[in-house]
Amino acid sequence: MHIEVRNTIFLALAVFGYVALWRFAGQNGTFGMMREWSSQNRLPGTGETYATEFTRWRGLDKFIRSLLTIFWPMVNGTQPGSSLMCFYFAGQGIAAWILTALEGQRRLNKGNWRVISFTTAYGLLFQGLGIGIIGPIFLLFAPLGDKWTSSVFVHYRTDVDAIIPATIGGIIVPTVLMSLHEPTVISLEQKVDLIRLWQFFPLLFRLGQRVWTGFISVWLSSYGDELAEKDPQVQRRAFRRVYTFGLCCAAVPHVGTIAISLMSLFFPSFFAGSLATEFHPWNLFVPVSPLSGAQARTVGEGAHWFLQWDMILMFCTYLVWAYFADITVKYPDSGVVSPHLILRMLGWSLLFGPMGAALLAMWERDDVVFDAEEQKIESRKGMAAKIASFSKTEYKGD
Repeated sequence: MHIEVRNTIFLALAVFGYVALWRFAGQNGTFGMMREWSSQNRLPGTGETYATEFTRWRGLDKFIRSLLTIFWPMVNGTQPGSSLMCFYFAGQGIAAWILTALEGQRRLNKGNWRVISFTTAYGLLFQGLGIGIIGPIFLLFAPLGDKWTSSVFVHYRTDVDAIIPATIGGIIVPTVLMSLHEPTVISLEQKVDLIRLWQFFPLLFRLGQRVWTGFISVWLSSYGDELAEKDPQVQRRAFRRVYTFGLCCAAVPHVGTIAISLMSLFFPSFFAGSLATEFHPWNLFVPVSPLSGAQARTVGEGAHWFLQWDMILMFCTYLVWAYFADITVKYPDSGVVSPHLILRMLGWSLLFGPMGAALLAMWERDDVVFDAEEQKIESRKGMAAKIASFSKTEYKGD
């Protein structure tokens, strides 16, 4: 019952994602303006020209130019509200990516070549098409089970430990670099190339994982014991580190963005010019309805609407995924709706952001399953001890 309801919601989100992202952007003029600017090799709003060649593959370079056209107004400082919204989106998106990477590494998913394990392909697809469409479709294939049938284990702890350095090197550093001010810190061409490079962060993340697991970990003696690698307590500690890191990535931008936005709402005189309007909660978090017939005046405005809907759909997708993953394990008798879990996730969302709430729900699910696995191990150890004790008694009796 749970998986049918979850997947129905995912399908509905994917359909609405198409309407809110691609159909709306086509109707409101955003895609048309993007094509115009991209065909001229000029940056929207500022009008500078840039080198068109990046990968030497003409079709791919053309597609990357369209993505550059969307992201340029978000990171060049001409739309402070859009930049703050993307800062929030980035923090929450990193937490979503960490959840996805963890799920892809789990033994039953990776070992059986399940769709959910192809996280790099997933990341490249949503970079091009939007996580609001690709996310629900991808998570349709995520398994769902109770605490006895769910598997949270990975093959090796290094696969989990590699997520933190790969996230820093493959996602956080490129995001910071492409956000540097031009021309005072980096040149125009450098900023353009960094924005284009950032589109490939799933590949950069995967490269970071391979470097960590393939080279760095061989120098650490703590990874030498294969039995310790697969021990539930050892793996639980590794998961805990990654979950804590992901929660920090979600919480810091969430708290900072909400603080600035609320200040613009209650103390607008603190902000110069139009910054109070730019940082207003309505401008940051409430997108224009895709059924409103509204027309974007600039590429920047249309890109702002597009990314707002992409962010909101990501929130809905991952919250639904985490909710059903947690409820089937921790609250198996509550049916489809658990008011207690809903209230807890709402509270977590207020404190850490929607993706922080999703992360905490998945963390809670994992802890319950780890507890069940440790109980199984202790039970087997107890049974073995009883058998050994009985055999010893019988031997003495003879």
